[in-house]
Amino acid sequence: MNNGLSGKNLAVIIMLGLGGQIAWNVENSWFNTFVFDTITPNPEPIAVMVAVSSIVATLTTLIIGTISDRIGRRKPFILFGYVLWALSTAVFPMSGWAGTIQRAVFLVVLLDAVMTFFGSTANDAAFNAWVTDITSTKNRGLTEGILMMLPVFAVVLGTGVSGLLIDKLGYFPFFLVLGALVLVLGITGSSILKESPVLKPSDMENRSGFFIELIKVFRPSVISRNRALYIVFVTIAISSIAQQVVGPYEIIYLNNYIGISKSLTGLLTALVAPVLIIFAIPIGRLSDKGYGLPVLVAGFIISAAGQFFFGSVNSLPLLVLFGVLKNFGFLMLIVLGAWARNLMPQESRGQFQGVRLIFLVMLPMIIGPAIGSFLINHFGIPTVLNNANGFIPTPAIYRASSLIYLLCLVPVLILKKKADFLKVSP
Repeated sequence: MNNGLSGKNLAVIIMLGLGGQIAWNVENSWFNTFVFDTITPNPEPIAVMVAVSSIVATLTTLIIGTISDRIGRRKPFILFGYVLWALSTAVFPMSGWAGTIQRAVFLVVLLDAVMTFFGSTANDAAFNAWVTDITSTKNRGLTEGILMMLPVFAVVLGTGVSGLLIDKLGYFPFFLVLGALVLVLGITGSSILKESPVLKPSDMENRSGFFIELIKVFRPSVISRNRALYIVFVTIAISSIAQQVVGPYEIIYLNNYIGISKSLTGLLTALVAPVLIIFAIPIGRLSDKGYGLPVLVAGFIISAAGQFFFGSVNSLPLLVLFGVLKNFGFLMLIVLGAWARNLMPQESRGQFQGVRLIFLVMLPMIIGPAIGSFLINHFGIPTVLNNANGFIPTPAIYRASSLIYLLCLVPVLILKKKADFLKVSP
């Protein structure tokens, strides 16, 4: 593969990327379903849990990213972060032992925050900055394509296989198995990772204090100087909000509104995944060749249509078809991610991973689930589970997601005026 990536670096990207995406998939899908199935069907604790974890992720990435820039090292954060990330994932279901709903909700929020701290240290801050360090404008679209394939594989493992595992054995073996898999991939990938030779500690004499350096990316002058980058970030935020309106509640919707089992939900995921994998690399290559803008316009329109019709059907074949279409919005992060890496200032790549998380994680995971929770509380079907009142999600969340995806076209059209700035450098 003539793309400037060494075989060893590619192996590290695949192992650490896959391990991280498995852990994030477990958190984004099964943590929420675990709460609904074993603690309370009320959607509000899920929205709170997602919001708290997004804030933790963003602050952690900002701080750890800045530290790794200053000391010129990523590997220690990756190695120790992955180990503790895997262990904290495995112990999450212990929150179900709390005895009361109130204590259980507190524990799931706390344990999710702890898991997120280690995950963001290892993956969001250090690993993602390392990927930017060892790639260039000639191959970042392709690299993002590879990275965006990994969540799809992770979903197949974390949703497809796991649905069967949960149905057969329950939640506790599932979390242990997935935590062990993340541990193995994390240790193996970290052990062969080499720091980029271009990464150096910042100049001790000329660098400012840590807090001043931490907040410098929010100065109006820095934002103005990196205007195109921040417009890319805004596009990422709108797209991710659209995804988060439905994401935390989708398995609950499929299990309880459509009426399909966790195993069949896994089959649905397994059928959608290969189609997304097929498109990932071509989208990355088109981005590298300067065709990202038309790809984004088409992709967001397709995704909006997919979300709308996914919430209008109940047969497995149609759910698969529209499941593919709605996930084109997710694939658009390939183009946006490559552009973001190209536009990040070299001396602050770790720190800008934290800024990226504000738009990719924190804002979407606060706003999106809150919109979803509001719609479920007002348009959901009342239910009682574990002696607690709640609501089953309805298609209203998919209608809202469809509209939000269309809003992505506004910053995309603004970026069109800066197309020359976003083209690949020679």
